[in-house]
Amino acid sequence: MSKVTYHLLGRTGLKVSNIALGVATFGSQWGPRWTMSAAETDALLGVALDHGINFFDTANVYNRGESETWLGRALRNRSARDQVVIATKCGYRTDPRDVNSGGCSRRNVVASVERSLRRLGTDHIDLLYLHLWDGVTPVEESLAAAADLVSAGKIRYVGLSNVPGWYAGQAEAVARWRGWPVPAAVQLNYNALERTIEHEFFPFTAATGVGLVAWGPLANGLLTGRYRVDLEQRRITGDGRMTQTFTTGDVDPFRPVVPRVIACLADLAARRGRTPGQLALAWILSKPEITSVAVGVSSGDQLLENLAALEISLPPEDLARIDEASAQPTPYPYTFLADDIQALVHGPEQLRAARPMTP
Repeated sequence: MSKVTYHLLGRTGLKVSNIALGVATFGSQWGPRWTMSAAETDALLGVALDHGINFFDTANVYNRGESETWLGRALRNRSARDQVVIATKCGYRTDPRDVNSGGCSRRNVVASVERSLRRLGTDHIDLLYLHLWDGVTPVEESLAAAADLVSAGKIRYVGLSNVPGWYAGQAEAVARWRGWPVPAAVQLNYNALERTIEHEFFPFTAATGVGLVAWGPLANGLLTGRYRVDLEQRRITGDGRMTQTFTTGDVDPFRPVVPRVIACLADLAARRGRTPGQLALAWILSKPEITSVAVGVSSGDQLLENLAALEISLPPEDLARIDEASAQPTPYPYTFLADDIQALVHGPEQLRAARPMTP
């Protein structure tokens, strides 16, 4: 099996594995398909460490906080805390009795970090993401709180997750202007069914150097080959989270692109002797814009199956087939960046030279 490789996280000196282990399933609070036993947790973490994964992704709301607790305990059991990078998040409401237990305010960011440190059993968090923007808190307030936490040694790096492009741009610019820690990474949903970030965030990370971490690479399992989608009946058949429990709600399974991509991956998998999920991961890993891919699994065997994607080097024709099957109409105003419009600006003969930074 090909080994995990390591990339610098944005314009930092921090090295993270190109596969990160998402540990939302660590805990006992979320029911079937989203939980594991403590023994299973320890075993899975051991598989990850043995194969070179040093990047672990959790959040203060995963399994109602148990994800952080169980991750911290599993790392202590293996004396591995100092060898790994822990990323956690804050932003979602954690206490229905407390109106300030969610959001990106200074109060909640600081309080959330204190609680996460206790659950993780560590004196610092390597990477703290804002899990999402709350729609109201000024970016200056959130960044100032994060900067104070960095100065206090409670977090090492700041990140953003699930934010619009303009917010990420504002955060990066304000941080540089104020001399605060610049976001090291942005974590966003990205897979062959959800390619929206290519329009805004691929150019953003290329221009700023902010690292890009993909979550949801298998689209709630839709890309694993376990499901069939009937658009006319609006019915999904198969064995997994999509049919048995809740999902993260980030993919509409009844868009026309879904069966098209599922069929494409199934055909390529049969030709290559691989699984559709492995090809879906290999397609993301081929993107130079992606720093790391966070995979969520519930067993060591599932993790090993995902890691097998590192063995795959898709030829250009396979990449092109997946690109074509997963293509979606370009939304406005990005249509004005297309070659036919830009040729009206630069002239067709100068188009390539005029766009050296186009990803």
